[in-house]
Amino acid sequence: MEDETTFTVHDLPQIYTKPSPNVLLITLDRLRLLPDPWDGTQTTKANHINEFGIPRYLTSIIASPLAWIKDEELREQIYKSASLRLSERSGRTAIPSITRTFRFLPSNSSVPVSITLHEPTLTADNLGHKTWLASNLLARRLPKLAPHIPIFNPAAEAQLLLRQQNKQTLQEPPPGSNGQIDSHSDSLPSIKPQVIELGAGTGLVGLTCASLYPVHVYMTDLPAIVPNLQANVDANWRNMKGTTSAEVLDWSTIPAEKGFAERFSLVVAADPLYSPDHPAWLVATIHHTLKKGKDARVIMELPLRNVYKPEIEEFKEGMHALGLLILEEGEEGGFDDWEEMDEEGEMVKVRCWWAVWGWGFAE
Repeated sequence: MEDETTFTVHDLPQIYTKPSPNVLLITLDRLRLLPDPWDGTQTTKANHINEFGIPRYLTSIIASPLAWIKDEELREQIYKSASLRLSERSGRTAIPSITRTFRFLPSNSSVPVSITLHEPTLTADNLGHKTWLASNLLARRLPKLAPHIPIFNPAAEAQLLLRQQNKQTLQEPPPGSNGQIDSHSDSLPSIKPQVIELGAGTGLVGLTCASLYPVHVYMTDLPAIVPNLQANVDANWRNMKGTTSAEVLDWSTIPAEKGFAERFSLVVAADPLYSPDHPAWLVATIHHTLKKGKDARVIMELPLRNVYKPEIEEFKEGMHALGLLILEEGEEGGFDDWEEMDEEGEMVKVRCWWAVWGWGFAE
């Protein structure tokens, strides 16, 4: 039985009644599907729409000559709006680029985190242009994981900074900077605790990390993804406790030229496995970049998709083979925008597994 606030296709103005342009435009606006703002409110299904029959309704508008509407500009506006509403129901790859804001109030702060992300049109070979659910869940989990991450602990952080300052001079450039200081840093990132995000995509996890903690986060991805990642860095750096930079890093090659070898106290990644090659590459990259010490950590969040179960198991086995142990782990769920829906038009909940890893030996 339908909820009293839900409306169906039968409640919409039918084309045979020749509704006015204003009525059609208002109706099409009501049918807008927005991405989940991920602020605790689910608005992907706007206005409690029962989706059954809606695509056919939109197609009927596009197919109609709208002959009773004499204003050509209004007709084009209606066609454009109906086409957009139809594309929103055709998967993320059918939708033009979007910009949205991620907001949440950390459990350890009275100051909300607000991060604005641009997502270009998604294509099959550029999956990093979408903000995936695992990134949202991991970004929100970071404050809860702080007790298990030494560089997020103020006392440990102060000791780490002191050791780094004793070892480094202010003239030392950060890796990947070609001798230039990051324009978004109030000091050289090399004297801050070092974090690297692998497969950063749109940058949500890394930007959240730098918003919450005085660390420097190197957000890395493939060359096609980094320009948009850099644009998101540029859009969000002003209200951060830490600093950030966007870097190209290909897991299939040894990144010796970057100066990343055993440099990072924390490695983070969300939803990085979507190819049979990725587990071995990811494990090798973690082995290359993570410091060898008792305070070093890896934080990972992976959706439990059936199709990638072998890759997840291979990744776990590879991490254990390195000598990394799971210190904390758990499962959680959420809804990925524009993803699979059930027969009633409701979004299917996605289960994700998260884990904190550390070396199984003393420093």
